Amino acid sequence: MELVSWIFFGPAKLLAILPYAGFAITCVFVGVQAWLSYRSKTPFERAFFREAPVLGGLLWLIFNLYELQVSAIAVRNLAAVSLRMDLIILVPILYVMTLAALLSIRAQLKSKRPDS
Repeated sequence: MELVSWIFFGPAKLLAILPYAGFAITCVFVGVQAWLSYRSKTPFERAFFREAPVLGGLLWLIFNLYELQVSAIAVRNLAAVSLRMDLIILVPILYVMTLAALLSIRAQLKSKRPDS
């Protein structure tokens, strides 16, 4: 049962332990994509924000802000709910976008090697 708990509540548990981990993940994803775009000499345009690492990073940022608000409200109301339906919807989306970001970074690293 502990594994199921970590699957559905892992990101929320991570942010409970490290409250600003989502900001760090966002910085890493957006920073890596900026470096890959710079390395491939791609001009900075709106298309940058459509890249999977940037979208995944922004999703982590939004999730981090959301969890900070949820934890603030939970402390204030003292009504801890054991089953959070919002996480059952949000966490799979977060996992999919994180996986897409990692696969996109891997593909860009393989395909766009700098000229020697």
